[in-house]
Amino acid sequence: LRSDPEFLRYLPIFPESVSAEEMRLRRETRSENPSIRDFHIHVADNKGQWKFGGLAGYFNLEETNKSCEIGIAVCPALFGTGIATDVLYTLLVYVFEDQALHRATFETATINVAMRGWLDKVAGAKLEGEKREGWRTERGGYCDVACYSILEWEWRDKVKGKLEQRLQT
Repeated sequence: LRSDPEFLRYLPIFPESVSAEEMRLRRETRSENPSIRDFHIHVADNKGQWKFGGLAGYFNLEETNKSCEIGIAVCPALFGTGIATDVLYTLLVYVFEDQALHRATFETATINVAMRGWLDKVAGAKLEGEKREGWRTERGGYCDVACYSILEWEWRDKVKGKLEQRLQT
């Protein structure tokens, strides 16, 4: 996933290649950090075989402000399948209902039209602004970043029902 050109197009902050050892160290380091919670996405194919479908989780957990940032990375073969709605709904239930957080933020490259569309139209997240050249890319440049948020009361009053309705179709 981390070396897929389509993935890197939307997350240019990651290196073009990464070794298995580097990924192992990253997983171990992140698992020891209490402000990070990573989840692996697995999807059953038409033969009932489970395949890796991506990653999701939260990071930058702030206990004082009861907030976190949410991220998702889906294998490009699953783009447009609805998997992001299922995964992000589950993650938002965990963040707001199980962890009792007040605020969840999302950042994505401004060129990531699909993710921005999901945040704007599907989830109804609030666009808080853009960081001009907010991410330094691995290729030495910068890219603009769109910043969104969902508050607990927005989740409870609007977003949760909207996503549940979407999942039923």
